[in-house]
Amino acid sequence: MSRELSEPFDVAIIGGGPAGATVGAFLARRGRRVALLEKAHHPRFHIGESLLPQNLPILERLGVAEEVASIGVYKPGAELISPDHDARHWFGFGEALRPEPDHAYQVERAKFDEILLRNARKSGVIVREDCAVTSADFDPDECRLTYEEDGQSGVCRARFVIDASGRDGFLGRKIAARRRNRSHNSAAMFAHFENVPARLWTKPGNILIFWFEHGWIWIIPLQSGLTSIGAVCMPDYLKTRRGSLEEFFLDTLRLCPKAWDGVREARVASPVRGAGNYSYTAERPFGDRYLLLGDAYAFVDPVFSSGVFLAMNSAEMAAVSVDACLKRPERTQAILRKYQRRVDFAIERFSWFIYRFNTSTMRNIFMAPRDFLKLRNAVITVVSGDVTAPGLAWRLTVFRLLFNFFRLIELRSTRLWEIRKRGMQAISMPENEVAEKS
Repeated sequence: MSRELSEPFDVAIIGGGPAGATVGAFLARRGRRVALLEKAHHPRFHIGESLLPQNLPILERLGVAEEVASIGVYKPGAELISPDHDARHWFGFGEALRPEPDHAYQVERAKFDEILLRNARKSGVIVREDCAVTSADFDPDECRLTYEEDGQSGVCRARFVIDASGRDGFLGRKIAARRRNRSHNSAAMFAHFENVPARLWTKPGNILIFWFEHGWIWIIPLQSGLTSIGAVCMPDYLKTRRGSLEEFFLDTLRLCPKAWDGVREARVASPVRGAGNYSYTAERPFGDRYLLLGDAYAFVDPVFSSGVFLAMNSAEMAAVSVDACLKRPERTQAILRKYQRRVDFAIERFSWFIYRFNTSTMRNIFMAPRDFLKLRNAVITVVSGDVTAPGLAWRLTVFRLLFNFFRLIELRSTRLWEIRKRGMQAISMPENEVAEKS
């Protein structure tokens, strides 16, 4: 039975996460008729709970900043803990080159995403939940999305389609040639815990990042006494897995004594989940009347909590760009190429650090107590989400030169790392695996 939406829309959005809800709200406020089709029903679990300071101005412009603050844990910065260094190293957002805002929030994504989706509906977006898109057809005059809702099929017609379906990448997998990043091949395991002791933090609210032999571990404080804990691991280690996902996850945490010491008495309070195929990029973020947004286009690694920021930042830019495309279709290619340059520039600012984060050279530089030329401030600026601050570009160039110099000095460890990277051919963990909660 057909359940076609009653009107042709200017824009149809696939996915109701932060990217989809944000671009929908901004487009609707520009007077566009927008439909958003979300396969799940909010609230629903999602990982990626740590925001960046530059998320906050976007939330202000959306009109939801106070509501998000009410569900969040105040996040002043990050603490880095290395197995090779005695002292922790703290990065405070107030040390950025442009330290406004000087904080962010840790949020439960189920609540956060629901706030954004509800705001999109309030802004005028037609939102359909429990509505899974099954196909997309592009004709000369319109795009048609076929979907399943309540066991029945329906059709949504629009002039333009935005794929904001996250790591599912509906269009990215079908027509935009998603490519796994073989130079940064990893996977993650994660869960929520209860009763993680406050003594684990030197500064309340910080995200904790622990390096260990096979990758890194995050510990994020949330409201209601919950703590998000995850491990991002290299594929050669993941291939050693035996037994259940939960057992393997806890065994992995034990390999990092500094993290395990703080969580050994905590209780796993959710299913342990796994996500493979962690780093990828679509061949292109746009085509004939469609745009890939947020994780549907590219995902690098969650180490600097950049995912939600990049999704919302690109969504705000996309709203301006798609609106311009609808006004002047003959300039669509030029408009979207400019959009892509801006998005790729922001991704590159983060990814350069991310690709090198697990090297001993980067660890030693990050943990160094001394600083000069405000290079530390430049790094904090990037991980705050500010990629265009005055004085940032030349400082990052100096930082890269410094990194390459120390890599030459540490030639043996550099070679060992390169050998290990060359052996990373595949990820053994099934994508989106969920362990049964015991």
